[in-house]
Amino acid sequence: MNDVVFKTGGDWDSTTLTNNGKEVPANRLIVDAQTGRDEFGEPDAGGVSLGGEMTAYIESQATPDEQTPVFPGRLVIRVPNHEVVVENNHPQFLFEVTQVWLDQQNVTNNLLDLHLEIDAVNNNVSGYITLYKSHFFSADEVATINLL
Repeated sequence: MNDVVFKTGGDWDSTTLTNNGKEVPANRLIVDAQTGRDEFGEPDAGGVSLGGEMTAYIESQATPDEQTPVFPGRLVIRVPNHEVVVENNHPQFLFEVTQVWLDQQNVTNNLLDLHLEIDAVNNNVSGYITLYKSHFFSADEVATINLL
């Protein structure tokens, strides 16, 4: 099982990537999850329980042509002002058992999107999490939180 931690203070000098406590010199870290949509592709209550897709891998400096999967395991993303934890310990990486926390609150059933792209070679970074909250008497909410 992997225990991957991505941590940054907002610049390259403060950025680290570790797996099982050992630093991983990496060219890229990619995490892309989409879930929480109905049969028409519209946001819907349920998050991960509605099914979806996730890609998560590391391209290390030692083997830049290989994509090392992050899951099964745990991924912690620590950025200024936020912490995202994604866990999926199923040996076959069944998407439906994925759990997601944002700032210590379980958002598994509210998740729409999680995107993190760290590309050290091309000096590109982007990251956000999008959550959905349905309301019975008022308009539903979709909130995107920029991580990077």
